[in-house]
Amino acid sequence: MKTYATVARRVVRILEHPNSGWSPADPDDDNALEIEFRFEVTDDGRKNFLLVYQSLDGRYAADSWHETVQEALACAEQAFGITQSEWAAV
Repeated sequence: MKTYATVARRVVRILEHPNSGWSPADPDDDNALEIEFRFEVTDDGRKNFLLVYQSLDGRYAADSWHETVQEALACAEQAFGITQSEWAAV
C-alpha cells in the first residue's frame, strides 16, 4: 500500500473503554489519557484510502475508510484536531 501523508508523532487524548476499546476524548475530559500516536493516510489496495493510526507503544490502533485523501485528512481533523499543516507528504 502506498502512503500519501504522515504525522509521525502526535499526542492524542483518548478514553479507554473496558472490554470495548478506546475513543478520542473531549478536550475537557478529566479521565483522558495522553498517548503519542502515528497517523498515516494510505491507499486501500483499490482506489480508496485509509486513515490509519496507532499509538507508538502499540497498545491502541484503528483505521477508517475514505473515498479521497481529503476526506481522510478531514476525518483526522474532526476526530483528533490534526490540521492540514501537520501532515508531511510522502
